[in-house]
Amino acid sequence: MDIKKKLFTQFRLKRMAAFVIDAVIVSILLSIIYRITGFPNFPGVLTKMIEVQKTISEAASQDATVQVMALFNEAFLQSLFIWFCYDVLTTLLLRGSTIGKMIFRLKLTHINNKKGKFAYVLLVIVRSFFKFLLMFLFQGIPFLISVISIFANPKSLAAHDRVARLVVSNKNDL
Repeated sequence: MDIKKKLFTQFRLKRMAAFVIDAVIVSILLSIIYRITGFPNFPGVLTKMIEVQKTISEAASQDATVQVMALFNEAFLQSLFIWFCYDVLTTLLLRGSTIGKMIFRLKLTHINNKKGKFAYVLLVIVRSFFKFLLMFLFQGIPFLISVISIFANPKSLAAHDRVARLVVSNKNDL
């Protein structure tokens, strides 16, 4: 029981909940952008996949699968780019918080809290870039690694926090 309390601290749970809120917001943004622009999206790719399975012979199936995978990759890249923009812009505009972090009164700051504004902006961009580069290269595995690393160290730092030398903390503690 004591280990469970140490592992699932209020701060870690708030950080995970903030992520879920940001994910919902980004999903809504993606839906709106897909409807306005007509870019390939995941529901569209799924529909295309089902059509391919129903209508195409096995010989033509390979070419169709390649086309569907190209659509999937395009939708995935666009989604990562939009999430990257959301992450950087909200963090900078809301002074260290995404909307999810703001709701839970969390803030992204320097580990040593003595860097200048320009350095902070660069570090936020580096942090987000590293996070989404890993998502692109390894699909969902970096998310799992980040969650494990948040729960595996006393300061609850994710891998992308360590790279950028930033820390998520309670606004009340600052």
